[in-house]
Amino acid sequence: MKTTNRILVLLGVSLHVLVAVLLGVGLAGAERDAELGAFTVALVAAFAGIYLAGTVWFNRGKPVPPGGGEAWLTLVISLWTMLALRSAAFVWLEFPLVMLACFILPSGLGLAISALLLAATLTRTVPVSSWGGLIGPTIGTVLAVFIVYAYKALREETEHYKVLEHAAGVAEERARLSREVHDTMAQGLSSIVLVGRALDKQLAALSGGPGNAQQVAEARATLTTIRNTAKENLAAARQFVADNAPPLEPLPARLEGLARAAEERQRALGRTLRVQVKAERVAAIPEPAAGAIERVVREGLSNIERHSQADQAVITVDMLGTTATVDVYDNGAGIGGDEGFGLQGLRARVAEVGGELTVDGSVLAASIPVERP
Repeated sequence: MKTTNRILVLLGVSLHVLVAVLLGVGLAGAERDAELGAFTVALVAAFAGIYLAGTVWFNRGKPVPPGGGEAWLTLVISLWTMLALRSAAFVWLEFPLVMLACFILPSGLGLAISALLLAATLTRTVPVSSWGGLIGPTIGTVLAVFIVYAYKALREETEHYKVLEHAAGVAEERARLSREVHDTMAQGLSSIVLVGRALDKQLAALSGGPGNAQQVAEARATLTTIRNTAKENLAAARQFVADNAPPLEPLPARLEGLARAAEERQRALGRTLRVQVKAERVAAIPEPAAGAIERVVREGLSNIERHSQADQAVITVDMLGTTATVDVYDNGAGIGGDEGFGLQGLRARVAEVGGELTVDGSVLAASIPVERP
């Protein structure tokens, strides 16, 4: 794509250089033939000024009024006609004018104007050079037309690939957003739903008779878990909106927070889960590796809570050379069957940072290269 854009720019610059060179050749030829009078010089200055003004306007991306391009082209061709009548040395400017006509005007009209420009040129070249004056301008005109249509085809192809790249970028961003939502808010909201159901059962038990102090305390603990889970996911949402700014806490503290939150959610559901975190030597792991490790642990704990029925889990994060390793182990049923969206998204996330994810029964493991700051 970049190479194609450079070719398009080069073709545009080459056209302007060609105009300048042929205008200089015309001046030299007119002076040689003693046809360079004050009026001719004025025509050359007018041609150069109007041509330059039009190209600068176009290249700066300014909006062209309806019919503005056609009016500019008509004026330039009119000045060229007067120059060609003054001196045959200026007829070779016909080639860039043909290119401009084919570029600015619709295909049929552009080709018709090109034919008229060629006919005007031949009236000056054939009487002087006979067959050479016929063949040379004709071949040059055909090549000019071919170059313009090749330029148009190349530009259309470039625009087509831009559209495809944009569509691919949109799809990639949607996939990234899906992973972000799943890894943060969706998992948290799922936990809120689960502990909310547990609270419903506790409140139902209370409604059958006078208040029981232990049941009230359990209900309040469940409410606290709901509030904390909601608060964590609100913070995750705000962090995501703020362009995923890296958390201020070091990685071990973040992992401890995930572990304690998982224990609290299971406690609210009437289950027991003890999560041990071994991550003493990884406080200095920078982003994005630290963020990827956190996502692995978050997904592993989510699977343990929802599917494993485990009561113990161990999170181990360590460094092996320049690679960080993370294992999430539990003593439950393990991960079986086809991978769901969560694991698929996690695998893609780990791959984005150059890592590798593996699932082996009750162990979720990943190796992630670390770029030292």
